[in-house]
Amino acid sequence: MTVPPYLLPILAGALAGLALGTLFFRGLAATARLYVVGGVRRAMPLYLLRLAGATAGFTIAAVWGGAEALLAMLAGFQLARSVVLRRERRMQEGPQERMP
Repeated sequence: MTVPPYLLPILAGALAGLALGTLFFRGLAATARLYVVGGVRRAMPLYLLRLAGATAGFTIAAVWGGAEALLAMLAGFQLARSVVLRRERRMQEGPQERMP
């Protein structure tokens, strides 16, 4: 069984985007919590780290992987956004019983 040559960059890009997006959006939630409690000085380095990490990740994908990897990474990044957002909402609701 041979794998088409364009499939590997797409899978790698999607997985990298999922990982990068998870880190980015979890960091965003942590930054927002710090802003709420008044920890602006502690939140700023986390903000800069998120910005630099996302910029570096997408730049590397664009340079080394091409358009296929970049678009797959963007798709994985957006999927991670949905997953993290759903998880954060569930955590805010607390241990309430859910209706089926």
